[in-house]
Amino acid sequence: MYARFVPALALVCAASAQTPAFEVASVKLSEPITPAMVQSGRLNIGVTIDATHVRISKLSLSDLVRLAYQIKNYQYVGPSWMNDQRYDIQAALPEGGKRGQVPAMLQTLLAERFKLVFHRESRDLAVYALVAAKDGHRLKPAAVQDAPLASPQLRGGATIVGNATVRSGPGGDSRVTPQPGGNLHVETARMNMTAFADVLNGYTERPVLNMTGIEGAFYMEFDVSAEEVRNARRALGAPIPPGETAADPAGVSLFSSLQKLGLKLEPRNAPVEVIVVDKAEKLPTEN
Repeated sequence: MYARFVPALALVCAASAQTPAFEVASVKLSEPITPAMVQSGRLNIGVTIDATHVRISKLSLSDLVRLAYQIKNYQYVGPSWMNDQRYDIQAALPEGGKRGQVPAMLQTLLAERFKLVFHRESRDLAVYALVAAKDGHRLKPAAVQDAPLASPQLRGGATIVGNATVRSGPGGDSRVTPQPGGNLHVETARMNMTAFADVLNGYTERPVLNMTGIEGAFYMEFDVSAEEVRNARRALGAPIPPGETAADPAGVSLFSSLQKLGLKLEPRNAPVEVIVVDKAEKLPTEN
């Protein structure tokens, strides 16, 4: 009796341990983002989830890897082509499927449809530690502190509204507005410090890690010079428009903006776990 029970129990455990998967999913190449699309007033890039469906719009394969494994930009290492082509995904959740299972379902999709193979390793990276100044921070608390921040699972995207880009993330939202000469003005209405460090990652040559020890949500704004934007793009391997020249920052800089907030970036070295892509297909298998 006991000998027959063990294999049966093993089969039940194996079935329950199966990786979650979407009930059905459609994966298509996105239409190229054109100036007309941007000038139309609203361009949605990112993820939306309701009770039964997941919709992913215009994300690259590297974006999808970061989304599936819930890692930061600097924790991804892969071929440059994975940053270029964008995809649209429409997927149905299985019966009883929960929002928190969506990253695991996306992992299954990447393995099955894109034949993704990767490994993890620890790398000693040159980083910036986001810390408070010696005399303390000068952050303005957000108007609403008691309402919970967004779920850390799969919230994100960007919407073009007029000439500004509104980005959403698990720790809060930000609004990026172009300024004369290619400089940028960034505002966060309600954001925690970990998410703020993630925002800064887009404007520095090094990964930014939150080491402030500051709790809560804050309203923050800062300016980034055109030259800092170019340097960050270059460090990330992102394309820089041909013929674009750096503008005179006219006193604008990320570091001086952070000083006004009572914050600073300290160069350090730190071990960081990264995902290294070994293989992936550019064209997904058919729907």
